[in-house]
Order: sequence, then C-alpha cells, then structure tokens
Amino acid sequence: MRTDGGTDFGANRLLNLPPVKNMSVLTVERHPWEGSNQYGIPYPSYFHPSTSNEILTWQNRMRLQRRLHLFSFIGAPRNGVEKAAIRDEIIKQCAESARCHLLKCGSGASQCHEPTQVLNVMTQSEFCIQAPGDSFTRRSTFDSFLAGCIPVFVSPHTAYSQYSWFLPADHTTYSVFIGDENPSIEAELLKIPNDQIQKMRNRVINLIPNLTYIHPNSSDFGFTDAVDVALGKLSDYVKSKLRGHGVTVH
Repeated sequence: MRTDGGTDFGANRLLNLPPVKNMSVLTVERHPWEGSNQYGIPYPSYFHPSTSNEILTWQNRMRLQRRLHLFSFIGAPRNGVEKAAIRDEIIKQCAESARCHLLKCGSGASQCHEPTQVLNVMTQSEFCIQAPGDSFTRRSTFDSFLAGCIPVFVSPHTAYSQYSWFLPADHTTYSVFIGDENPSIEAELLKIPNDQIQKMRNRVINLIPNLTYIHPNSSDFGFTDAVDVALGKLSDYVKSKLRGHGVTVH
C-alpha cells in the first residue's frame, strides 16, 4: 500500500477520498496505520477447487509431500535502500546455504512466472521466506500456504497486520518471524524442533480452505472459502455496528 506521497499505485487515491473512508473496503493489502476501514483478504492463488473432495485431496497430498529443503526463497532484488538490503541479504544467505532452494527472478522470461515451477519449489520446502517487495504484502504468501510451506516473515505488515479475518491471532502457530536481531535465517530455522515444525505445517494446511477461492462454476459448497469468510466477518461487523446504535439484529 503506497501513500499519496509518491506515484499513484492501484486505487490508493480512491481509498483516501472522504466518502470511501466511510465504507468498509476489502483489499489484498490494507494500510497498516491508516486503514481502519480496510480489511485484508487473500490474494488469489493458482488453485480454485470445484469440489470439497478436490481440496481434501490436495491437503492430504501436502501432508505427505517430501520436503527436501529446509527453506526457500522466490524473488528478485529490489530498488530502494531498505528493500534492497533485505532482499540482497536473503538472496545471499539462500545462495550460500546447501539447505536453501533459491529461485531468483528477473525481467523477461522467468521460472518465477511459471505456476508449476513456483509450487514445485514451495512444496519441497519446510519454510518459505516472504520478504516485502514493491509493497508489504506478497501473493507468494498465499502460494506458500497452498504448498503447505511454513511462511517466514521479516515484516509484521506482510501478514500479521493484514489478514486478521483469516489467520490465527497467535502467529507462532503457523509462521516464523525473523527480525533484525536474528542475522542467520538458517540458524534460526534449525532451532525449531521437528515436532513443532509438523504442528505448524498441519496448521498451515488446515488453513488452506479458508484462504482459497472456490471455482466460480462450482455447485459444491462443502467447505468455507475465502469469500465465505469475508462475507461472514463483514456481516458480523455490520451487526455489531447496528447493535451499537440500538438496532435489534437477529
């Protein structure tokens, strides 16, 4: 989410109009400090199941998936002092580690734009590093959930302050946060016991249905997808507002 201070990005200026600030806005990236009327919703991933059986089959496949790499990173260097430093350090650490799979992106044709390649890397990794890019959030975060790969965040605004409707309040149950005081990603991840990794992965995989957008032609409503979650939370919010104004709501 960029501000009015720079080049307009997406619908940012629209979101800052006074009438819009009176609305509830569902967006893939909310402003962490000024977006009190904004609610984060998942980026669409590559997977849009038509039946509940499809999603159960996928979840079971991710539980049985053999993880060959401790961690992985998919991304490219970024411009800007802070972003460049973070990305460069992650790429450097991954490239130097025998336990990391690096898929380095660039301009033009790239494996990063091939869904099969991206998911292959993630499904073979225990942990997936999610560093901010042009803005705080990444579509890759939700690819990571889909792949049963435990996300590793270096900014709380990549997920924790964004998707409270969809993710557990206790972020340690499904993710790892590595701050500036933890210089070695590999060393930090190696400290996590195998049984804890298994619990975290199961939590990630169990979250998949609520983070997934069902195929629009589906007639099977056997699970709650991201749209169902968002509409349910929005309905609860409206009801609470009405009750606050003395309106009886059933």
